This record gives sequence, C-alpha cells and structure tokens, in this order.
Amino acid sequence: MNHLVLFILVTAYFKPHEACVKNRVLLHNELGPGRPLEFHCYSVNNDLGVKNLNFNATPYVIEFHDDWFLITTWDCMLKHGANMEYFYKVEVYRAGHRFIPMCGQIRVWTAKLDGIYFSRSLDTPPVLALLWNLGVCLLNL
Repeated sequence: MNHLVLFILVTAYFKPHEACVKNRVLLHNELGPGRPLEFHCYSVNNDLGVKNLNFNATPYVIEFHDDWFLITTWDCMLKHGANMEYFYKVEVYRAGHRFIPMCGQIRVWTAKLDGIYFSRSLDTPPVLALLWNLGVCLLNL
C-alpha cells in the first residue's frame, strides 16, 4: 500500500515524460554509392510514410517516448536494390514489459549489402543481425 501511495504522489508531482529523455532509433545506409535505402517506419500511433536515405547520409532518427500503458513498438520495412528486390520488415524497437516506460534507449540499425546490422549503443559497433530477403515484396508497408 505504501508503494501505491508513493507512486501516486510521484506521478502527480512530475508530469509524464518531464524527466524522461526520448528513445531513439537510428537508421544508417552503408549499402554503397548510388544505392539508396527505402524505408517505411510506423508504430501504433505514428506512420512516417515511405522515405529514402542515401549512402552515408546523416542517419535518419526516430525520437519518441514509450507509451505509459501499451508496449511501444516501431516497425520498419527496409528495401534496396534496382527494383527494391531486397527487403526486410524489422521490429526496430520494442519496449520491455514494464509499467514504467524506458527512457533514453538507443537502437542503431545499419543497412549493408550483406545484411542488416544492429547495436544498442552509439559506442558499440553494430553486428550482423538479419539477412536480406530477395524477391518481390508483397507487403506494401
């Protein structure tokens, strides 16, 4: 009961997200010169539309707060190739199973010719996490 009273007092005192640094997902294109990365990222509450990222361009950054009641997820359909024949639908962020949202989380996704690389830190080199699907992508996301 004491914990509940403390929780109510703390949440009443602080506005939601006041002290919580936004989470970030960064998308990098390291496919090579003249090879754009097409991506379409969305969550339950946001749809960023289809975008393109050129080789070695400034990373695309998605900033957001975790939802207080739902488990926040972000998905991105990544595509590349002359006819966008290489693709992968990636869950680029998923909040933990917690009532208290996470703050300041970082997810780094890097598209390279041999696959999609991942890191949870700007200081840690990304590692190969996923291999591209090849063929016709029937998902128009």
